[in-house]
Amino acid sequence: MFGKKKKIELENPLMVAFFEEDGSLNVRIDANQLQNPGWAGIILADFEQHFANALVHVGKASSVDGALAEIRAMYQAEIDNPTDTPTGKMES
Repeated sequence: MFGKKKKIELENPLMVAFFEEDGSLNVRIDANQLQNPGWAGIILADFEQHFANALVHVGKASSVDGALAEIRAMYQAEIDNPTDTPTGKMES
């Protein structure tokens, strides 16, 4: 885990993402916390920087710039040709 390794209790998380036992990705988003759709773009840009820094920190990338390039290339490939379709439901 990147950052502090203590258990944290989240009172009102914007997003929680984790892998299920079967390897599928589970993502929970509280869209009511976003002012407008553009905020999601800002959050994604922040996430890519945090991911790049974390990958360098744990030795899975040699540089932040290299990690960012790989993240952006894979992101664009997934946008162009999705590997799956999100499933599930919206809850309130």
